[in-house]
Amino acid sequence: MTPGDFPAVFAAGWALPKPEGFLDHFRPLVHAEATFVQPMFADARGPAEVEGMFRRLFALFPDLRLTVVREAVADDTVYIESLCRASLGRGPVEFAVCDRFTVAGGTIRARRSFSDPLPVLLTGLRRPSSWPRLVRSRFGGPPGR
Repeated sequence: MTPGDFPAVFAAGWALPKPEGFLDHFRPLVHAEATFVQPMFADARGPAEVEGMFRRLFALFPDLRLTVVREAVADDTVYIESLCRASLGRGPVEFAVCDRFTVAGGTIRARRSFSDPLPVLLTGLRRPSSWPRLVRSRFGGPPGR
């Protein structure tokens, strides 16, 4: 996989069932020393922590859908801007994300996600039934509801 191939690989992975199809798709692409950073989650290092991060994400948003809006590739850096939609509590939430990936040697070496967590936090505050999932997503603990 080259950096130029990655946007299509990314979109294909997000189209799969979550979490298992998604994780099976991306697991072999995450380098052993990869770092993933994103708002609302503890930083993840290595495939096991990255998998844990995404399991917590999908526990928070079991129906999370992502649509790629645009992409850019320069050398080993790939930017992918996306729109995310999911349910939180009893209603919808929508937020934009821009991910910056470093892709080298056929694997993802780093990911830094840029997004404003305010829409999720404000939606969550208005829906008390979502509070336990929001806390678990940030501070760890067993994924689930």
